[in-house]
Amino acid sequence: MNILQFNVRLAEGGAAGVALDLHQRALQKGLHSQFVYGYGKGGKKSVSHDNYPQVIKQTARATSIANLALFRLFNRDLFGNLNNLYRTVTRTSGPVVLHFHVLHSYWLNFDDVVSFCQKVKAHKNDVTFVWTLHDHWSVTGRCAFLDGCDGWKTGCQKCPTLSNYPPVNVDRAHQLVEGKRQRFRDMLALGCQFISPSQHVADAFNSLYGDGRCRIINNGIDVATEAILAELTPLTATAGKPKIAVVAHDLRYDGKTNQQLVRDIIALGEAVEVHTFGKFSPFEGKNVINHGFLTDKRQLMNELNQLDALLFSSRVDNYPLILCEALSIGVPVIATHSEAAQEVLQKSGGRTFGSDEVLQLVTLPKAELAQAVFGDSLQAFRDRSRKAYSGQQMLEEYVSFYQSL
Repeated sequence: MNILQFNVRLAEGGAAGVALDLHQRALQKGLHSQFVYGYGKGGKKSVSHDNYPQVIKQTARATSIANLALFRLFNRDLFGNLNNLYRTVTRTSGPVVLHFHVLHSYWLNFDDVVSFCQKVKAHKNDVTFVWTLHDHWSVTGRCAFLDGCDGWKTGCQKCPTLSNYPPVNVDRAHQLVEGKRQRFRDMLALGCQFISPSQHVADAFNSLYGDGRCRIINNGIDVATEAILAELTPLTATAGKPKIAVVAHDLRYDGKTNQQLVRDIIALGEAVEVHTFGKFSPFEGKNVINHGFLTDKRQLMNELNQLDALLFSSRVDNYPLILCEALSIGVPVIATHSEAAQEVLQKSGGRTFGSDEVLQLVTLPKAELAQAVFGDSLQAFRDRSRKAYSGQQMLEEYVSFYQSL
């Protein structure tokens, strides 16, 4: 079996993590796998490019820069295609799986992607298309994340915010949404199999394209994180006041981090200590420690291991791996209400909370938190979490799925 994983980025973001993990695990299993990505920072080759085998940077820097510059006006990526891979795919002997992940974000013209798939299928019948939906881009006119908006249900008539990712200056989503959805129907007509790690993403997709069109395979923690977990000695108690982690790439973005809730926690003063991990922290105080953005996963896991809990208040994530990782090292998660958090937490016996409840929970030490949130001991919920979020289980489900095709 020959597998090509496609994602806009190689090693940045949750979708990239899943795609890269599938790629590495497939290679370990002796399968022939390649990872095709759009671009790295600044449109250049990813800084992680040489760290992984069988990876291909697919698009020219000028293409991604042009798409970035023009997207704010046109609300879509005007340039970029996969035509330079046509011979690679069609001349490969034996079955080929093209597994798409995130194709938007200034990489590819969607119409051209569908045309490429149609040409490939016409030339090579044993090509199969799989698409993992990591966000809601498949149902909207433009946005990747809903952030509480239900406008997609009525054709994206008027966008409530031009700043939702990817941001624009002029709203054209209502003009584009039907054409975009037709392209997804074209992919379905080619036999493309859609998967999502999130039940709520699958439900949205199925409501538009038909019951059962998108199935569920939950994300799992990656190979590198599993190696870190194997070496980590879980800390069952911390010294002094409860220590709460807040983790996000950009801590200024309210969609990922509820700014007011974090400030309310900081206002508890001596009762709690807040540790932030991410860029551009707007949080200050005697009980605040800003660690900055940690690129080393081992360092982040070691830091989290020494804390009492992870606060999760994102409204835009769909199956957040940081929750799986924290729970797997025995760090309780205090999450505000969201479909994504509830879906992840229920696998390990946890639940979500309102803001008032959060302010009470953050003052509890680690062991008491485990009991309050999971109704169990730290050891019990950690063991349950490691099994629930196993990356090996994710690979086995995907390989079984590939083979069934």
